[in-house]
Amino acid sequence: MLTTTDQQKKCREDVEAVESFSKRYYDIFDTRRHDIDKFYQAQAKLVWNGMEFNGQSAIAKHLVSLPATRHYIYALDFFPMNDLFPNEAKTYQVFVSGGVIYGPPESTSVPKEKRLFSHIFVLTVDVNSSIWVIANECFRFHE
Repeated sequence: MLTTTDQQKKCREDVEAVESFSKRYYDIFDTRRHDIDKFYQAQAKLVWNGMEFNGQSAIAKHLVSLPATRHYIYALDFFPMNDLFPNEAKTYQVFVSGGVIYGPPESTSVPKEKRLFSHIFVLTVDVNSSIWVIANECFRFHE
């Protein structure tokens, strides 16, 4: 059984891990999207504005096909999923809300509008590589 001090330390470590992962994810999405597949489990699932993509390569193919982006994160929250995955010590549901602008930064001829979005994903540690990966996610624009 963890002591209160151990629980507080684990909580701080988890906060840092989730925040760091989220920051890296959106940075890669905006600047080096061809590397985005590394953030997903092989059998991950994405629902993007109602369209479903199954598997790491299908998700990466869809995300790479999108226009250039710049994400702005307004809120990030998460909670452990220990009740649903008791054998998984590090599985979290992450909630992100923000805005995104599509189109290359150098393009000034097209007016750019920031679109609001919600992004919810299940974040877990891959058993083979011991790195944080997305297992399941849903991305939706606010219309």
